Amino acid sequence: MNQFKSNIAHENEVKTPVNPGADEALKKASEFTFFIDKDSIGKTLPAIIMGVFVAIVYISLSHYHVKSLKQKEELKKELNELRSEYITVKSSLMKKSNQSEVAKELETEGIKELRTPPNIIEKEEKK
Repeated sequence: MNQFKSNIAHENEVKTPVNPGADEALKKASEFTFFIDKDSIGKTLPAIIMGVFVAIVYISLSHYHVKSLKQKEELKKELNELRSEYITVKSSLMKKSNQSEVAKELETEGIKELRTPPNIIEKEEKK
């Protein structure tokens, strides 16, 4: 039974902190306010300016990114339009390059299509 009393006595003792700097840090943290004193304005002003600068850069980069995405979408639309125009022009050119279409175009200028096949001239080989 004396064992239990001695353990209880040890638990009731006030423990000293292992790190005395921790108490000071807790005290400083509890005294923190968001208001800037005249004395500490020289220390905090560079940090505030840096924070504002980083915020401005972040906002400008986000606007630039949105602008570039819009340009990308516009270019995709333009590319699709040009691709469809290319396909239609190419198909009309293929249709106009058919022999029957060429013959129709040349008839207006007075040139007629040959109805007889061309003569093949063969050269005799010398022995």
